[in-house]
Amino acid sequence: MNPFKHILSTSLICAMLVTGCGAEGAKGQAQTPEDAIQTALTALRELDMETFNACTNNRKGDKYLLFGDLLKDKGRAYLPLAETMVANLSWEINSIEETGDTAIANVTIHNKDFSNAVGDYIADMIRYVEEQHRLGADISLLIDNIIDEALHNPELLLPYLESCTEEFSADITINLSRVDDTWQIHLTDSLCETLIGYAGFDNFTEDIEPLIKAAEEFFNNNLKRWGVDLEQNAGQWLNQIGEKVNNLLH
Repeated sequence: MNPFKHILSTSLICAMLVTGCGAEGAKGQAQTPEDAIQTALTALRELDMETFNACTNNRKGDKYLLFGDLLKDKGRAYLPLAETMVANLSWEINSIEETGDTAIANVTIHNKDFSNAVGDYIADMIRYVEEQHRLGADISLLIDNIIDEALHNPELLLPYLESCTEEFSADITINLSRVDDTWQIHLTDSLCETLIGYAGFDNFTEDIEPLIKAAEEFFNNNLKRWGVDLEQNAGQWLNQIGEKVNNLLH
């Protein structure tokens, strides 16, 4: 992957994964696997993360698998992104096989397909770098500023999410377990990706892939001419991103 694309994708994905709403919600105990699925997915669509966390293994100490705690003021700017990603979420439970304290459910998930949103955003940013270079901009500083904006101005990504119109349906397997008479969903990366419409996970469709490749080719061909050692700076930029993401989590 192009180093710039990797760095920018990392910042966007991390920001979306640690973002969520800390709304007060009923921590109802799920008495059956079906209760757990219905309650958890309804809570996710409503961004009632307290209830969602109670019905899943989402929270691991002070870390989250999907949508962190947005009670902190500095994280509220991401709320419109989260709302957009789950606004059209719906599902059907096709079957549930229960064996003692474990269960496996087959569920069909419906949502908007956001797989091109980050790709479109990255392509535009690469084209923006090209335009600014013609105007004599410092490319290394410009890229650093773009990455910083990706973390601190998440509203820039919102139009790209809102412009996604395609929808998808996906059959997924959900594993659950019962602890103290309460059923919980075991979240996986694949399940999380599906629930939020593949937003930000580099799953670009055939329509956007050629645009990304063309922009990356131009970018790669000109890095040396521009005098930018992106590989050398990549580690420093990723460390900065890690620190900023860690600040969102704690």
